Amino acid sequence: MNRVYCGKRYGLAEYGTGFLIGFALGYFAATVIYGIFAINIIFAFVAGVVMSKVYVNILIEKRRKEFTLEFCDYLDAISSSLSCGKNTYEAFLLANEDMQGLYLSDSPICVEGQRIANGLKSGRGIDELLKSMQVRTQSEDVAIFADVYGICNVAGGNLRKTVNDTKLTIVDKINIENEIKTCLAAPKNELNIMATMPIAITGALRVLGDSLVGKSSFLANTIAVVIFVGAYILGLKFVKIEV
Repeated sequence: MNRVYCGKRYGLAEYGTGFLIGFALGYFAATVIYGIFAINIIFAFVAGVVMSKVYVNILIEKRRKEFTLEFCDYLDAISSSLSCGKNTYEAFLLANEDMQGLYLSDSPICVEGQRIANGLKSGRGIDELLKSMQVRTQSEDVAIFADVYGICNVAGGNLRKTVNDTKLTIVDKINIENEIKTCLAAPKNELNIMATMPIAITGALRVLGDSLVGKSSFLANTIAVVIFVGAYILGLKFVKIEV
């Protein structure tokens, strides 16, 4: 049940919140579509279980984005220390101190930066620590930086320039993602509006006492729900573009 990302534990409270949200929405939708108490409860329970996982994934994705933005500052601090003549060991330690002063202690980069600092002080290599960070954060940016750093460490190279170029690449990637999100904002809003329309129309008909709502069978309603959910999931895939 518990999941951990960058020092933040997502447990019963987060899963419970997601379950309650899904249960409430599922019960409302089932009441509009079916209007049978037993079916409403089953539908709401299933929606609650699904929403509990979706809700935690949303929270983790939000923290992952925070980490990406903070990781740029972390690389900038490393580059600045290298420019001042510090070696890589000192640069990573000073970068962690900068992050501890810039962000809250439970922020993603402070948690991960402190782990790297502790690892360095215990004698572990930077290559190993960066790869461990990539596994924990599941960040493509960290993976790229770890690979580039490893190549520079073995073959030689301007590490300061490498760190700075990596930071600029991440910033460009973030800017492109923001532009894509801006372009897709309208289609996403339209998709969400279209998703609520069938329930709103069915609910209005039920309130007005339309006989067609009462005559629809359980099988027909279920098929309609499956098609509706499938279409919505497919629509989400269409408006999700990753860089």
